Amino acid sequence: MASHHVGISLLFASSLFAQGLLTLPPSHASNEGTSTTNVPFGRSTPTRVQYVWDAVLFQAPVVLTGVALRLDGGATAAAKIVDCELRLSTTPNALVNLNVDFAQNRGPDETVVVPRQLLQLPAGTTVSTPSAFLPAIPFATPFAFNPANGGLLLEVIVHGQPPGAYSIDVTWVCNSPEVPIGPAACVGTSGLPLRVESSTTQVIWGRPWVARVLDATPGSVVLLALGTYETGSYAGMLLPQDLVILGAPGCYVSIDLAGTWASVAAGDGSAAFPFVVPNSPQVLGEWIRFQGGAFDAAANPLGLVTSQARKVQVCGWEPVGRVWSSGINATFGTREIGLGAVVRFSTQ
Repeated sequence: MASHHVGISLLFASSLFAQGLLTLPPSHASNEGTSTTNVPFGRSTPTRVQYVWDAVLFQAPVVLTGVALRLDGGATAAAKIVDCELRLSTTPNALVNLNVDFAQNRGPDETVVVPRQLLQLPAGTTVSTPSAFLPAIPFATPFAFNPANGGLLLEVIVHGQPPGAYSIDVTWVCNSPEVPIGPAACVGTSGLPLRVESSTTQVIWGRPWVARVLDATPGSVVLLALGTYETGSYAGMLLPQDLVILGAPGCYVSIDLAGTWASVAAGDGSAAFPFVVPNSPQVLGEWIRFQGGAFDAAANPLGLVTSQARKVQVCGWEPVGRVWSSGINATFGTREIGLGAVVRFSTQ
């Protein structure tokens, strides 16, 4: 272990940081994560972890002067002293290319912001959800970060630590809101309104997403349209547009038809349409608009019925990730995209 002991009054004097605060990811500033981690301070062994925050989380260059963690919501912890160092760098890899090889994730600007020393982690005695951020650990060397050059990487190297839990709050598993768009569906010869739904509860970039059309006439040709907007002009129409002008009164086009796909309704009147959300954190928060249609010759002169349109939001992954190992001698670790510590950086 390092030979000198840095007291809590120096390590956690929040008055040292008066310029600004930056919570990462920002979505968790006042929201509890849905998971917890004992990496790196609760494993009772040497541990290495690289936490990465994608550049999309930053609005401008910033100088980082300290970092604060927070305990998992509802948890308490005894104070403990750990033999630890912290390093920051700009990672050369896009988040989706986060490498299991620790060395490949470090940027050429790697800076030891907290040299190896004995850090006293404070006790957490107040139960709240989310927990308050712990007092900040000041950096011996400030780190100038420019998101134009890549994401931010914080590497925590725990050379030694005593037994004892120290559970840190990490990012959540999301649920995607689904919202109706425009007028209600029109009714086909089955007597039921055509419906459409997202069958995927958690719509996450890089992962499958499935939409379903329901209550069509079994064996009929079913359509699914994806759109990018729901108001304004489209193809000479004003959305939402009643198709009475084409012979289908009470049936509406409620989104622009950016793309359409066809299938055949199964015996229960359903048809599934599988997609894959683009593998990029830039689509986080985007809305996917979709509407169903089905050919029904007896329903109206046009021979088409439409569902009410809906939209669903891409809720995750959070644009964060980590690579970690139990022990600090391994050159490779376990990679986890979307899972990262909730932190608050001090800035100037």
